[in-house]
Formats: sequence, C-alpha cells, structure tokens
Amino acid sequence: MEIKNVQTFVMGVPGRNWTFVRIETDDGIHGWGEATLEWHEPSVVEAIKIMTPLLLGKDPLRIEKIWQTLFRHHWWRESVVTNTAISGIDQALWDITGKAFGQPVYRLLGGSCHERIRLYARGDLGLGSEVREAEAARNEGFTAYKGGVEVCDAFDEELQTRRMIEDCEAIERALGHEFEIMLDLQGVFTFNGILKLVRGLEGRNILWIEEPVPALTLDAMRRLVSAKLGVHFSLGERLCTRWGFKEILEQQAADIIQPDVCHTGGISELRRIAAYAEIFGIPVAPHNPLGPVAMAASVHVAAAMPNFLILEYCRRSPLFRQVQKLGIEIKEGYARLPTAPGLGVELDQALMDKHPYQPMPLRMWVRGDGSIPLV
Repeated sequence: MEIKNVQTFVMGVPGRNWTFVRIETDDGIHGWGEATLEWHEPSVVEAIKIMTPLLLGKDPLRIEKIWQTLFRHHWWRESVVTNTAISGIDQALWDITGKAFGQPVYRLLGGSCHERIRLYARGDLGLGSEVREAEAARNEGFTAYKGGVEVCDAFDEELQTRRMIEDCEAIERALGHEFEIMLDLQGVFTFNGILKLVRGLEGRNILWIEEPVPALTLDAMRRLVSAKLGVHFSLGERLCTRWGFKEILEQQAADIIQPDVCHTGGISELRRIAAYAEIFGIPVAPHNPLGPVAMAASVHVAAAMPNFLILEYCRRSPLFRQVQKLGIEIKEGYARLPTAPGLGVELDQALMDKHPYQPMPLRMWVRGDGSIPLV
C-alpha cells in the first residue's frame, strides 16, 4: 500500500475555519485528519503542501517513520504551524491504518481504559448568560461546564472577576454543588488578580482554572500550583510536542494538562505526552474546541489513556453534525466508543464546498488605558 494523494479542505463555520486533511492510498483506502489552527489556516495548508512530497509513495502504515520524517525534516522546531500540519497528517494515517486492519483506532493503541468518554460543554449556544448556557448543558446530560473571561473592547480585570464569581454562584444555585465548573482565563489575568478570583470562588465546585497566566510566564504558573490554593490550575493548548510539556511536568507547573490533538503532533504525540504526564500523576483533559475529526481523534486517544480526565466538546455550529456522514455518538454527556474501523468519521465534501474559508477577525485584548496585556 502506498500514499498516492494528499488533499486539504478548509470549511468556514461560525467562529472557526475547520482545516481537514484527506490522504488516499493506491488500495482505495482513504483517511481523514484535522489540522485546524485559528487565524493561520492558509499557513497550515501551505505547510501540508510542502510536506506532501515526503508522503507520496510511502507506506501509510509506517506511521511512526512518517511522523519522525516530517518532524525531523524541518530545521525550525516547535512551530505551531508545522506541528498542526503534522497533526492532521498523523490522524489521517491512523484512520487509514484502522481501516486497513478493520479495527477502531483505540484498539490499535492497546484498547480502551474507559467504557465511555466523559465530556464537558462550553458556552457555545449564544444564550446570553453563563447560567443559561450551563442549564442547557445540564439538560443535555453534561455534568461539567466551562465558562471564563469575555473578550471585550476594554478588558477590566476587576469587572471580569466579579462577573465570574457571580456566575459561578448562580450556576451552583441553579444546578447544585455537584455540577462542576471550569473557568478559562485565557492568560490575560495578573497574578494578584488570579489570587483575588480564587478567594472569591472559595467553596464553589471548580474543577480547574485554565490558562491563568500568560504563556511565557512559567515561574508564575509554578508559584500558583505550589501555593496550594485549593483549586487546580491547567494549561497546555498552546504547547507543542512532548518537549513543550517537559518543563511544565518536571517543574510541577500544572495540576492538569490540556494538549490538543491538532497542535501537539496528532494521536502519536498526544499519547507520548500523556504517558510522560502519567509518571508525575498528572491527569490529561485534552483541549478540543475544533471540528468533528479532531473530536473523533481525541475520543480514540482518550479511550486508550489511563490518566484521561475529561474531554472538551464544542457545540458551536449545527454544521458540526451536518458535515459528518459518520461520526462519534454523543449521549448524556459522554462519547460512545466507536465501533467502525479507523477513526469512525466520514465527511461530506460537497457540504464543505458550500462553506468556504472566511478570514477570522483578530481577537485582541486591550486594557482600559489602551495597553495590550501579555497573554
């Protein structure tokens, strides 16, 4: 079996552009991967084109050989564009391999450690308040919900802190103390602002506070974790490969890590990151706010991960379901383990063509005095 063709498709949906990779073999088997990277979609597509000559004619079942070739081929390291391209290709190769052997991917990874995959919801429905979003999530069967800071013209840390504390109190009144809440700070808070927020959340059922400090401030992250403030801190969506996570894990700078299957190097690398985290007793909650192939790939690798905690599930657009001819079954806040060979996802290319790429507006944080915070 040889790889004979590599294609990319960029599908515009509300708030996103999903970037899909389709790899075909001379045996008639094809595999799907996802390489979505917000604001950098054309760069990822070009990176996949550059890598294509390294793929054509190769055996798609030699996933590790291909991964190492793509990763080592480039002089520059830890590029999120390059890594996202590799991620999409890697997922597609696992999809092909599962189909070639007639098995779901998680079985090729050693089988499932879990009977089903727990999911959490986000505020994706446009209902106007965190409480209504959380109530809608609970009505769908989810037992955990993630909110957080609001992107606004003038970021006011005091105002955002009060709002999040009030929202968490209101969610608990409406849904009870057992319902778990996560808060994504998107790296925009100051250290003292985080301490004030944590004090205001005392007694609430907070599963974690995500990306509390800017991405380049490891010392601040380590101080938060070591302070034992009674809440868990998480990060990882902006880290690439096991080398990116190495310092975080070894310096105990996170309670929970959140690698993304579209940015870390695909299924292959996400497994390695999770295995290294297991040594330190760190659970993994994969970052997953993207499209349906990323969802499927995340479910498979989570199923085979002993230290898996919970998986993000994005309900942003009805196109998520509409573009899937075959996909992961979601029921009562859990993903069912797929039984179809490969990733268990098949996409409607005709529907993709009806929703072309649309440039996304840049997301900018600006403080009241006009300064731009480090995120």
